[in-house]
Amino acid sequence: MGRSRHLERVHFGGELAMRRWLITSTALALAAGAMPVAAQDALTTQTAIAPDTLPSLSTGTTATTDGATTTIGGGVRAGDNLFHSFARFSLGPGDIARWTASDSATIRNVINRVTGGERSFIAGTIDASAMPGADFYFINPAGIVFGDGAFVDVGGTAHFSTAHQLGFADGTVLVSGTASGSTFSMADPARFGFLGGNNQPIAFLATGELGDGLARGVAASRLTLSASDITFASASLAASTLALRAVGQGRGNVGISVAPDQGLRGGRIDLDDSSIFIDTGGHVALAAGSLRLDTFSEIGVITSASGRPAIDVRADLVDLVSGELRVSGVAGLAERGGDIRVRASDLIVRRQGAIRTESMLAGGGGTILLDGDVVHIDGGSVTATGLSAPGQSVGDIVVRSRLLKITEIGLLSTTLFQATGDTMPTGTTGNIVIDAGRIEIDSTGLILAQSQSSTASGPGSITIRADSMAIGLGLVSTGTASSTAAGSIDITVRGLLELTGFGGIQSVSQGLGDAGSITIRAGAIRMVDDMGGPSISSQTELPRAQEFTRLSDYTGSAGRISIVTDSLEMIGRSTITTSSASLGNAGDIAITAGRISMSGEAEITSSAQVLQVPPSREEFEADPDLDPVLRIVPGPGRAGTITLAVADTFTMAGGTISTATQGFGDAGAVTVAADRILLGAGSRISSDAGGLAPGQAGTVVLIARQIALADGAEVTTGSANATTAGGVALVAEDSITITGMGSRVASTNSAAGSGAAGNIMVSAPRITLGPGGLITTSSLAGAAGRIDLQLPDTGILRLAGGATPAGIATSSGPGTGGQITISRPYALIADGGRIEALGQQRGANVQLATDFFIRSADNSNLLLVDGDLVVDSQVGNVSSGIDTPDISFGDAAGVLAGQCRAARSSGSVSRLAIDAVGPLALEGAQPAADGGCR
Repeated sequence: MGRSRHLERVHFGGELAMRRWLITSTALALAAGAMPVAAQDALTTQTAIAPDTLPSLSTGTTATTDGATTTIGGGVRAGDNLFHSFARFSLGPGDIARWTASDSATIRNVINRVTGGERSFIAGTIDASAMPGADFYFINPAGIVFGDGAFVDVGGTAHFSTAHQLGFADGTVLVSGTASGSTFSMADPARFGFLGGNNQPIAFLATGELGDGLARGVAASRLTLSASDITFASASLAASTLALRAVGQGRGNVGISVAPDQGLRGGRIDLDDSSIFIDTGGHVALAAGSLRLDTFSEIGVITSASGRPAIDVRADLVDLVSGELRVSGVAGLAERGGDIRVRASDLIVRRQGAIRTESMLAGGGGTILLDGDVVHIDGGSVTATGLSAPGQSVGDIVVRSRLLKITEIGLLSTTLFQATGDTMPTGTTGNIVIDAGRIEIDSTGLILAQSQSSTASGPGSITIRADSMAIGLGLVSTGTASSTAAGSIDITVRGLLELTGFGGIQSVSQGLGDAGSITIRAGAIRMVDDMGGPSISSQTELPRAQEFTRLSDYTGSAGRISIVTDSLEMIGRSTITTSSASLGNAGDIAITAGRISMSGEAEITSSAQVLQVPPSREEFEADPDLDPVLRIVPGPGRAGTITLAVADTFTMAGGTISTATQGFGDAGAVTVAADRILLGAGSRISSDAGGLAPGQAGTVVLIARQIALADGAEVTTGSANATTAGGVALVAEDSITITGMGSRVASTNSAAGSGAAGNIMVSAPRITLGPGGLITTSSLAGAAGRIDLQLPDTGILRLAGGATPAGIATSSGPGTGGQITISRPYALIADGGRIEALGQQRGANVQLATDFFIRSADNSNLLLVDGDLVVDSQVGNVSSGIDTPDISFGDAAGVLAGQCRAARSSGSVSRLAIDAVGPLALEGAQPAADGGCR
């Protein structure tokens, strides 16, 4: 073949094809711990090929040198096997060792052993192409070193090994280094035998500066290597298929055709500043105790999917320090790319290390399968990316492990890219599936499934199954910038799911497609604000000004959040939220739990937000000096609903549950159902509508056996526009208590022009308003809402307060006052309470029907009514015993003097009606006495 700048001839699939190899390597040092052979030794190596001549070892092999070529002839023929035995074998740079034989077409295996105890240096060309159908075996127990320019040109597969024996299918063996026990068998080679204790390595290394005409690196067709260790130091290897097995100092057999997870392994495969390239359609299998890639080393394959992985690794430790495993699809081929499978007890991808598949447009990407006891992505990346056609994805990622850790900006992701020019990807993002004992994501660790293409045809999802999961400064996210929805996130954690840092779980839409749904099932969920406030969110948003096109391109809606857990605990600035800041809707939130506890600034919210619209890309192109001021406009989207179903206790010690709209769409309803609902420390459950557009606030409904509001807790609806605020309903099987300054159930409308407050309904056998407790509806310019207290005929309503009286109140500005209806408790106990129905347009009526109206003279009790007051009750005094009723109602004129003067001028006054009770009620009934405005 001679000397050439490129190694031209390589056999693929048994046929001689023309290939051009130009493989570079730079450094001169060996990998750490590699064979103690200096690079200079290989540089100065001369060809030394000496056949064995001892009768006990000789095979009649001949070696004839002519210039740079040594011809190997003779040997022992056994059936279709041809045996050669050498005392020493080294091949200098640029030299050629060429095997010949008579009747070469019938030879199936060319078997070579080196017996002299001296390692072989190979920096030239091994040429057995004269036997086009034969596999090639080269065995030297003393070790093998490949240098720059080594080229293996054989018809079949080339096997290089430092084994002590070669076993055959008939059970016989060929021994290297001793004559005892050797058989020149006619059977096919089946296994390599290692005796242990003194197993030697195979090394690839750079041999310094080469003269013109010499290629860098090592090239072969189909190649297998087995040795104690296999090391690459500033070297490169190119092949069509490759199998590497490092057995360490183990004793035993290695099958020639076994999978990586079978047979002996235990040594090292190390690449330092080195590369392995596998040509189109090939694959590489590696088995070792440890595999380490450092100093930007890489193992790369260009191939389509087949029955076996394109890269198949089996090791106790895989450490990608700054190297990568990479599979690329074949350009123009409509088949998906090959797979990567890594099985290890410990897999570490750190710093700039990577495992990745690259998808070509015509096909799709392969699957990455990581299967290990511990998988740690520590600043490295595991990615499936690229472009794909319809029906194809860029590739899936599957992780199975006892422990998965993603730290130091570690990345596990699948991404469909946006192409430029005429190349438009229309495929899908890949899916991520994780099944682990424990998952830890911290230090900005990321799990992402993203579609960046505006023409994608499908989403990529994330599915996680784990015994326990902790997210610190990390994120699990799906996203879309296209008309296709973002993928769903489905998480099942049998134990504790803990979120403690900024980040969390999210799905985002920046396009026509919807954000993905989020479904979480966990034994317990704990969200704690240790490092910036964790969140679970599905949202839509407008992109940055540089990426913004037209507002009509952003109609995606947020996805639904569904959570099922035995316990949900939210502490500090932790949030569960859906939101829309584009033209779409916010998603619903549904939580089913055994118990829920919220404290501090914890939030469960759904909102339709204002749109902050930047100038379009076309506007910027027309006027590069355009001021990029954001326009604030209301959107058409609605907020989602929030539904909490709690089997035991729902507790809020601070925090917020709310729906809100700033646009034309409505705020969603809020529904909380539990055994007990305990709200305190300024906690708030609400639904609100802003003033930019006529969106309507939703209703708020609380259903429980017991409901208690204390220490400034609020249950409210509000509107800042002309649309009626939402209603509020509290329904308890046992009791409702509202106490403490600022504790209130309220519906308000603060619009300046008009707009009514919503209605309030409170129902329970026992309703207690303690000091400062309040039930109220009010409107700045419209009608106040109605308040309806419903109690059974055995129920008790208690108003207490003293210096801070409890209150039931409706009020309005120029609008109509609301109606207060209390029916029909057994007793109303007024021990420092206020009932106020105030409104300029009258109609602020109070209807009170109870068997007993019991007041205390110890504390002031007020009834302030701008309308009709109807009392159907016995009236008693709990402070002085039973005596003649003496009801002193507050004079509405003292509160609304100006309104009373206006009413007086019209001839209208308030009326107090006292219905007679008892068996003679209809006899001698007196007409109602005028009262109120006078």
